[in-house]
Amino acid sequence: MSSLLPILPLLVTTVCAQLQVTTPPSPVSAEVGSTAILQCKFTLGVTPVDPAQVHVVWKNEGKKVLSYVDKITAFRPGAEITEENLAQGDASLFLPNVTHEDAGWYSCSIRLASEQATQSLNLIVKDYRYIKVEGTTVIQNNSNELHCSASNLSSPDVMFEWVRNGNVLSTSVPQVVEGSDSEGFKVQNSFCFTPVLGDDSARYACQIKQNNVPYQLKKTFQITFGVRPQVTFYLSSKGQKNSSLVCLVSGFYPDDLSLTMKRDGQLLGYKLNKWVNGNGTYSLEATHRTNVTYGDSNIDYSCTVHHPTVPGGATERLKFLVDAYIPMGIWIAAISGLFLAILFQIFCKHVTDISGCKDWTAGSIGILKCSISGRYPRSLSAVWLVRRGDKETEVKERGSLYTAGNYRELQEQDCYTCWNVVKKKCIGGLRHSLCSILCFQVHKEQHDQAEFICRFMRAGKLLQEKKFYGTVLDNYGFYSVSEVCIPEACNEGEKLTLYCTMKGNVPRDIRVTWEKCFSEERTAIARDQDINYQVTENNSPGQMCSFLTFCPTCEDSGAIFTCSFTDNEGRILGERSSQPLKVAEPKKDSWSRTYRDWGFRAFDETVISEM
Repeated sequence: MSSLLPILPLLVTTVCAQLQVTTPPSPVSAEVGSTAILQCKFTLGVTPVDPAQVHVVWKNEGKKVLSYVDKITAFRPGAEITEENLAQGDASLFLPNVTHEDAGWYSCSIRLASEQATQSLNLIVKDYRYIKVEGTTVIQNNSNELHCSASNLSSPDVMFEWVRNGNVLSTSVPQVVEGSDSEGFKVQNSFCFTPVLGDDSARYACQIKQNNVPYQLKKTFQITFGVRPQVTFYLSSKGQKNSSLVCLVSGFYPDDLSLTMKRDGQLLGYKLNKWVNGNGTYSLEATHRTNVTYGDSNIDYSCTVHHPTVPGGATERLKFLVDAYIPMGIWIAAISGLFLAILFQIFCKHVTDISGCKDWTAGSIGILKCSISGRYPRSLSAVWLVRRGDKETEVKERGSLYTAGNYRELQEQDCYTCWNVVKKKCIGGLRHSLCSILCFQVHKEQHDQAEFICRFMRAGKLLQEKKFYGTVLDNYGFYSVSEVCIPEACNEGEKLTLYCTMKGNVPRDIRVTWEKCFSEERTAIARDQDINYQVTENNSPGQMCSFLTFCPTCEDSGAIFTCSFTDNEGRILGERSSQPLKVAEPKKDSWSRTYRDWGFRAFDETVISEM
């Protein structure tokens, strides 16, 4: 009997002990993409605990997340508890890469030594990242630019995707990166496109993918067709008293416009009058009454308009040059000098040089002007001669009769249009300004280095003439070609899009060629022959963008991709090569787990009651 006395206190403790389960106060917060730790600790008065005697069930809103009955069964991918922690009375749940779907009430049920207890806690998933899309009000059939930005990112290593009705239009890396690891990163990207009728009913989206966060940011939006406002800023009266500054904004849509009027940066009050035009657009007039004084000289007046179709706003400025008092004698002298200058222009003939655009391109419209001023009778006329080598063509004003010639000469004359404009008239039928205009379509073989002569004739006699030499450019004017946009590294099998853009005076007939280069070997990528590569284009006025989409393999690592823009004659107008492509192999799952033999099991799995 005495040998049983030392065991008695232990038996009493075991019988009297009660299972206690504790969780932290609710709610528990976690950020999207992070690992949420839901603490749940239990005690029965004895440590360590044999995990084989513990049954654990985690549920989220009544749905099983994880259970432990001799082994871990995870119903939510990645959910985990550790047997080492269970031995210390800790059944805390680890949830990696949490999303908004993981939020809600969780219950932690513990069964140990025929006792069972449950505690609950609430998980709130917060997303500190922020995404914004700007420029959704666009101009139909014009080149527009959408801007997408994201803030509070943990890493700048992201990819932007522009999507229309579920189809990816463009994939690219950020164009602007700001911030640091401690403050978070802000990235920006833009997408150029030309919307047409019907695009306003499509659903667009900007998606941002982060390598270390499986939950992607996404902003869905629809575009709205708008009309850009025309801004005119003027002084309504030429006098100094009872004048008004008027800012006229006409023909805009939608009705979302703000206006500010300033004097040297200081806001001015104004009276606003707004109306709807017959075509459904809006117009408004802002009026500020003022008396112009000498102190207003060189003062900067501005009218700034903000509208969804005008990113950054549009500003019109005015400056007054207010003269001080001028004595009457100076006025008389000035008027006399002006009168003498007019008489000099009336009685003296003067022929201006031929004016026109010196740099022509094939297919453009050439316009040449030449005028004569002074005193001359009605019988004066103007004749144009186009001379290139031994060939000469005479062009007269509309309505004039051509000189006798064969049909071929008359056909060449019909390619030109000439008319004369009388600027001023005087009593007695005397003209004082005659402007002759020649208009034609430019052709390389006819007008390059051709001599254009404007002759002013009277009664068949030459009075004066001016000459002009035309130049037709071989190229297409001014344009620029961007670098091939390529990420620093990509994963094997992950879809990748490269793009290259030509901006400026883009030719009509142009061909884009993509090539893959290894060492000195270049292989052309054909759109229809190679199914692994997809080449698409986005054309808009003043811009042409070519996209190359494919899924890289390890064999593509080190390849250089070249984009060439050529005209219809085979000349290369621009060529850009990318940096060598770096392809990373997919990471292998090396995770493994071993279980320790904890001895006997207190309960058989077949007789476990549902918790």
